[in-house]
Amino acid sequence: MASYGEVRGWRSGPLDVAEQELKACSDQMFRLANELLSSANPAGWSGDAAEEARHQLAQLSDRIEHKVSEVSAVRAALVEAADAVMELERLVKDTDGLAEAHSMVISDHGSVVDPGPPAEVPSGQREAINEERRRIKAELLDGVESVVRRANEIDDSLAKILSTAERGGIGDGGATTLAAAAAAGAAFGKPEIPGPPPDPPTDPGAGPHGVDPWYTRGDDEATKLMAINAAALADSIGWTHASKHLMHYLGNSGERLSVDPDEMMRDVPRFEAQVHKTTAAELRRISDEVAIAGDYGKPVAFSSGWKGEYIAPEGSKDWYYALGGVQYSVTGVATVHPPEVPGGQPRVEVDYKTHVFDRYNWDGGKQTEIGPITITDEKMAEMHRAGVAQEFDVSGSTDVKHYSGTLPERGERPDFPEAADSRSGTRTDPGR
Repeated sequence: MASYGEVRGWRSGPLDVAEQELKACSDQMFRLANELLSSANPAGWSGDAAEEARHQLAQLSDRIEHKVSEVSAVRAALVEAADAVMELERLVKDTDGLAEAHSMVISDHGSVVDPGPPAEVPSGQREAINEERRRIKAELLDGVESVVRRANEIDDSLAKILSTAERGGIGDGGATTLAAAAAAGAAFGKPEIPGPPPDPPTDPGAGPHGVDPWYTRGDDEATKLMAINAAALADSIGWTHASKHLMHYLGNSGERLSVDPDEMMRDVPRFEAQVHKTTAAELRRISDEVAIAGDYGKPVAFSSGWKGEYIAPEGSKDWYYALGGVQYSVTGVATVHPPEVPGGQPRVEVDYKTHVFDRYNWDGGKQTEIGPITITDEKMAEMHRAGVAQEFDVSGSTDVKHYSGTLPERGERPDFPEAADSRSGTRTDPGR
């Protein structure tokens, strides 16, 4: 276990040098492997010897892929450790600086020696100053404890990767190329962005599917024809998602339908603002916990859980009829770094995704109006019970987004990446 005096001598430079030396080794393995592959199978060579050579080459290539994966894992661990040690150097400097500013001394073992206030301090002020110095000493002891704890976490994390690589415990993830093996190694040991939470509970909607007798379905077939016309009309006026979802319902498969949350956020600014607000709240929560524990520089996986949001017709009639009320969540991996100036906001780095979920169903009490066509929810629900249409789940996730900057303060509009727009913009693109 490292002591405070030992951590004082820690520097990130040697870790960076080691990582660069491993990079040179990795680059050389790539070059040698490419030379081997290009020269090991001459044109026209066949027979038992050629088959045996190909077999030996496959085995050798697999061993090289595993070595590349191991080297990449160690390189990634060294980079992460170097960044963490750099943050640790700043913490030690701040802690020692606070002690020096109050004429206190922190020993190599982490104890704090307070010589007391200067002799010239008036006796009437001595008690107040002693109380303040006791507070400073307690703050210094907390700082020393945080430094030592974080130092040992860095040491343990790097040692774990090194020992795992030494005993051959880092796989290549089934890679068939050196580049894929390197990527698998670099990702080893890092927390992954959590997927969406389990589907939230939904209301019963129209109830069981296809329970009405077949001879009562005449009206439902007429309603279905009217709904098909409504879907075509919706598409013609630009409500492409409403049209797509309605046609999926009328298709009667009941299969889950995928939706792009980025399109929703781009079309409905209020929804995007709510997602950003939730993301910022999660980052502030993590930052508060990190500050208390002193775990700066350590990646933390998070999930906001499901949050409800209602897309009103004034926000987007297309998405109002396509989904209406939705559930969304934000998941990611965040790393919090100390403020660059005392009292300032921490710096955060986060990779995150936004997920949405909805149950496309009908529970009565409302109606859908598309141009001259009006269909009540009850009529739509009857088609489900008649078995000529079927309710379904809707879900989707964004690609990974990245933010690096100061932690957004409460009430401040976060400067997160805007929703990507991958739509082609043509009538034939229902997601435009």
